[in-house]
Amino acid sequence: MKASQRELMRQYESALRTYLEKKDDMALEEAYELGRRALRLEISLIEMVTLHSDAFNCSLPKLPEAGDKSGAMKASERFLIETLTPYEMTISGYRETNAALQASEERYRELFENANDIVFTADAEGRLTSINRAGERLTGYRRDEPPPIPVNLLAMEHIEEAARIFQHLMAGGDPLTRELEILTKDGHSLTIEVSARPILNGGKVVGIQGIARDVSERKRAEQALHRLNEALEERAKHIAHELHDEASQLLVSVHIAIDGMMNNLPPSGQQTIGEIKRLIERIETELRRLSHELRPTILDDLGLVPAVEFLTQGVSKRFGIPITVEGDTAGRISPQVEVALYRIIQEALSNINKHARAAHVSIRIQKEQNKIHLTITDDGAGFDVQSVLGQKGRSGLGLIGIRERLIPLRGECIINSSPGKGTEILVQVPSEGKDAYTYPSGR
Repeated sequence: MKASQRELMRQYESALRTYLEKKDDMALEEAYELGRRALRLEISLIEMVTLHSDAFNCSLPKLPEAGDKSGAMKASERFLIETLTPYEMTISGYRETNAALQASEERYRELFENANDIVFTADAEGRLTSINRAGERLTGYRRDEPPPIPVNLLAMEHIEEAARIFQHLMAGGDPLTRELEILTKDGHSLTIEVSARPILNGGKVVGIQGIARDVSERKRAEQALHRLNEALEERAKHIAHELHDEASQLLVSVHIAIDGMMNNLPPSGQQTIGEIKRLIERIETELRRLSHELRPTILDDLGLVPAVEFLTQGVSKRFGIPITVEGDTAGRISPQVEVALYRIIQEALSNINKHARAAHVSIRIQKEQNKIHLTITDDGAGFDVQSVLGQKGRSGLGLIGIRERLIPLRGECIINSSPGKGTEILVQVPSEGKDAYTYPSGR
């Protein structure tokens, strides 16, 4: 017995004898406090009852009314009940805590089982240790069967990536979200977006847990959107070619024909023809502008920043809006990214001209590591972003179009604006956009 327990026993015997002699409530209060101290000393309920029995047997012969054993025993029982009251309260608390814990576990189990996404855990060897009903439904593997090994579940081209993710998490790395392709039991492929994190026990990583969502439909939609964008770009390139080459050649023929006519006309007729030639020259200039903006050859030949500078010079001249362009892409980037960012800038400038009444616009393009950052800022009227994006019909289509341009490229767009405070469009996109167009085999 520890010294603290021996001291408690001594105090308990003294308090019990005092109560048996005087039977006052102060002694009962002391019994309650002794019970609390016994709990803190981790004295069990049985040990406490034994301690009480020993103390009573020691106290009984020393009482002045030693002959009244019946009365002493009743008083002793009351003292013991006060002593054990903290035990009863603690046990009740445990019962309530256990009930709450069971209710919480039940709620968690319902969430786990009824989630539409796959919820899973795996041990330190990478073996599945739990998976919910959504996992059974999507993969075709039943939980009462041996879990599939990773090499059978993952598409061949994703096995190395999955291994890197697992090693990263088992090393205590930050949570990750990645897209992987898996093969169902009947051989179908699914693209899933997996968010996983380490499971810690005592500060040590003992496995991983995660949520996986079937994004196959989203991937197909992105693929369709990409094909549509490519088709539109090809169409724009074709129209630009027709305007630049075919229409220009026709106009050159018109110039030659008019020049031939002018020599045979009187001075008054030559003046009229001169006015017609100036109108035709304006048409030529406008056609060249349209051709360049539809598909600027400078974008293909020199890259994004020179093409944007050329674009903004024309916009600034036509609409009287000063536009500054600065930045550097550190060499050529993916053609898909160049086209997407060029179209986004085009759309943003169109919106600014139509709605912003801006006095100045700035465009900044910067490459940092493997990402391109684009910032378009104007000091115009601004707008309520959520309200405009939530409108139906054509309102907000330009902003939506900007975001849709980025989806196949894994890009992100943030629009900051409020009435009277201008607008800032922040775009971030991986510089190597080709991966966004590479879809898993068998799709």
